[in-house]
Order: sequence, then structure tokens, then C-alpha cells
Amino acid sequence: MRIAFPPRPPHPPSAPGTGLERDTVRIARPPTGTEHQRTRRRTGHALLLVLFLSRVLVAQDGPNAHTSLHDLTTEGAVAARNVPPVAAETDAAAPPFLEDPELAARFQAEVDAAVERALDARLAGIPRPRYIPATDFLPPKGLVLHATKPGESDFPFVLAMNGFLQGRWLQLARGVTEWTDSAGNVLPVNNENEFNLNRVYLQWQGSIGHPQVLYNIALFGSTNAGLLVTVAPVGFVGWAVTKDVKVGIGVTQVPGTREWLMSSMWPMGVDRSMVNTFIRPSYSPGFMSNGALFDETLFYQAGVYNGIDGGAAGIFRQGTAMAWAGNTWWEPLGPFGLGYSDMEHHETPAIRIGTSGVFAKSPARLIADSLAFANPENTVVRLSDGTPLAEPGALGPDTRVDRFNYNLATVDAGLKYRGWSAFAEYSWRLLNDFQGVGPFERTSLFDHGGNLFVGWCFVPRSHEIYARTSAVTGPYGSGAEYGGGLNWYLHQTRQSRLTLEGLWIDSSPAQNYLYPYRAGYTGTAIQAQYLAIF
Repeated sequence: MRIAFPPRPPHPPSAPGTGLERDTVRIARPPTGTEHQRTRRRTGHALLLVLFLSRVLVAQDGPNAHTSLHDLTTEGAVAARNVPPVAAETDAAAPPFLEDPELAARFQAEVDAAVERALDARLAGIPRPRYIPATDFLPPKGLVLHATKPGESDFPFVLAMNGFLQGRWLQLARGVTEWTDSAGNVLPVNNENEFNLNRVYLQWQGSIGHPQVLYNIALFGSTNAGLLVTVAPVGFVGWAVTKDVKVGIGVTQVPGTREWLMSSMWPMGVDRSMVNTFIRPSYSPGFMSNGALFDETLFYQAGVYNGIDGGAAGIFRQGTAMAWAGNTWWEPLGPFGLGYSDMEHHETPAIRIGTSGVFAKSPARLIADSLAFANPENTVVRLSDGTPLAEPGALGPDTRVDRFNYNLATVDAGLKYRGWSAFAEYSWRLLNDFQGVGPFERTSLFDHGGNLFVGWCFVPRSHEIYARTSAVTGPYGSGAEYGGGLNWYLHQTRQSRLTLEGLWIDSSPAQNYLYPYRAGYTGTAIQAQYLAIF
């Protein structure tokens, strides 16, 4: 708040030779009694205004402001008694002590400080939004919009918002023009060159009514299939049984591989590997639990789900069988941190060893849901040459698989030390108990493969080079990829990263439009991506 007084009216021009300055008028003639009384009354009114303001501010802010303002107004009163009489033509609307720039500045500073203290006191009980960024070992909490605790409110409530965006350029330069699937269909292989918001992810999370009642709501979408893509809802509601153990119900990833559970925010390269895209399950509704044991050295995530593929796991799914899945990992030397990269430069070695498993009786689906109405991460089960298992004729002429058993097991290991990092995972998948239109030329399919990532952050927290590869093989063929790239962590944080990557892909058995993998594709993939996490 700023105290404003009427501006001084302009002085009449000085007569030449009088020695009077334009900005300071001195009148030798003493004022009349009436003029002197008028001046004293105006000065008194101004002082009363100052005293009134001081009492108002004291009422809002306590005695400290009263003391300072009282001292100031006392000085002003003394100064007012020493002001020489002025003529009626001068402006006496402002208290005379405010004519002194130093006193006026002190007075204004006291007023401003008192107003700020009063506002702070009024706002002290209102939670203010604050941002909590990622650390070396924890993802960002995000923008905490509201947070109250038991005892502070009759209804404790926490709401935080975070998310990420991937802006990506992808160019696929084919090495072949067509491929033939196991059903005998000849399919084209295309070149691609496009920009996209590859992933757009917004998440709201917190607790409601009690710190142990948890919720998470997320909206996930992509422009890869065009701007008509419907955003897929994911999330859960749950209960914190203890500080380290949580249970809940919702739509989450079916925990099939380590790389699949590693968030898309933290890959070493642009995205996950070809073998993971081929062999993993997808999202599904289910009941799950996650937590930590033994002083946070052993971790787990497990649950029972409607199926391995959320696109066929709603109320219209076939049958009532469930998918059972779990993943566990051990960090014996201390926290491993986010992702595979050692951009944080561990001074002592950090290792992680893990395993996972999935069993499900699953319907066979020919294609993923219409790309305009699907979770972009959804995949379908394919043969090792890229043919969908549900493709008519995939397992022999005039055959069609309607249902099958899905069995998956993996092991993985990771290392971080002084900027060097490595991660590897190997997977085995068995498909059997085929049901549908036979006879099938095979009663089971066994596929296996692995990936390897190696990185060196040669400028700590800033620049990293890496190499990556993955391969898969099975009864219908094999596929592989080789490549590498550069990560630039802008402002020395994982939350802002530019990645340049080149891959050579040979006979891809995987397909998902979030990734550079197309069934039957052979050729190069050049990618550039900016990842922003908030």
C-alpha cells in the first residue's frame, strides 16, 4: 500500500532579478492570522491521518508496527513545529515532515512492511503450492498443490501434479521393401519420417482423508496415430499398510520384465528395447501390491490382473481366468537410483539383481485396439517372425488360435560406478495349450532373448555416450538390433534431456508405434528426442 498525497500545484513564475528559485518559494511577508490557522489545521489533519493509519496497522499486525510509526509521527510532529509559516499559495495538504525525503521514505517503508506482515499473517494458514523435484534416487513429487496433515484440518488432503512429455523425431530408412509372415501374407515395409509428441503423461496423486488412503490418477496419450487419439486413463486407489508396503486396485503395468517396469522417463536411450517390446505384457486392471523389505534392500511388485493385455481385459473379455505376475529386485550395496545411467556418479558401486514371472490364460487378439481408442502401450502376442499369434493360418493352413497360455520368466542385473553403467536382462517365453481351430502345426512355442545397455557419463551429470543391443529367437525366426547414442542432461538434471540415437534393426519381430519397431522391418532408425519431466 502506498500513501499518496495530492501533488503540489505549480508555483507562479519568479520575477527576474528577485533571486527566488522556481521550486522553492520563500515569502518574506508573514502570513495573516487566518492563513496561519488554516495551515495549522491542515497539518493537524494530516497528523491525525498518520496516527489513524498507525492504529489500523497495529490492529492487524501487533505492537511492533505501532512503536515504529509512533516514533515516526513524533519526529514528524517536532518537524512540523519547526516548519516556517507558508503562504496560502503553497500546498499544505501533506504533513510537513513528509516534505523531508528521508523521513518520507522511512514512513513509506514502515507502511509497506506493516502491510506485508499483515498479509503474511492472513495467508499463514493457507497451504501454498510448492514444487519438489527429482533427486538422484527418487522421481519428482511434482507441484504440491495442496497438503494438510492430521491435526491441521478436519479432512487431511494431499494433491500433487507431475508428468512428462517426449518430443520425438523418427526416421526409418528401410533395407527391404516387403516381408512374408508365417501365414503366407506378403506385407510392405515402409519408410517413415515424422515428428510427434510420442508420450504425453499427466498424473495427479496424493492422499485423501487420511495419509494412508492413497490415490493416483493419470492420463496417457500419444500423437503417433494422429491427433484423434483418445487419452487412456490409468491409476489406482490404495492403502499404505505400512510405510513400506502398499496395496491397491487400478490400471497399471503387468510386471513382466524389469525394463517394462522402468518408467519411460528414465531409459538410457530414446526408449525401451526391441526384445522387451516383443515379449512383455501390457497394462491391465488388477489388484496389486508393492513395497520394500529388509531395510529397503529387497523390493517387490506383484498382483493379479484381468489379463496380460488391457485392450481385452474389460467386462467383455473371454472367460474368467486371471493373469498372475510379480517382479522382485535386490539392491545389496545401497540405492541403485533411477534408470540405468550413472549420471549421478556413484562413488561406490551400486548393483541391482532381479527376476520376474507371469502366468496367464489369455485370449488371442489379432490386432491391438483401434489406434484412435487404445492405450498406446498395448501390444499383441506375436511369433518370432512378427506374425500375430491370432492371425488365421499363423500355426498352419486353415488354423486360428483363440486362446492360449502365456508363461514368462526373466532375470536382470545392473551396475553403476563413477559414471559407468551397465544393464542386461534375459527373458524366456513359453506359449502353449492352444485352443481354437486346428490342427496346429505346433503345440507350443518357446522364444527367448535379451538386451544389453552400456553407458559412460564422461561429463558428470551432463554428457553420456551409450551402446545398446537386443535380440530374440524362436521357431519362426530371429531378430536383432544394434546401436547407440548420446544423452545430454540439460542443467545437470534427469528432468531435462536431449537424446540422439541411431539403430540398425534386422527382421524385427516386435511392433508398437511408440517405438521404432515394425513387424518384419529391416533397416535403420534415426531418432532425436527431447524429454521434459515436471
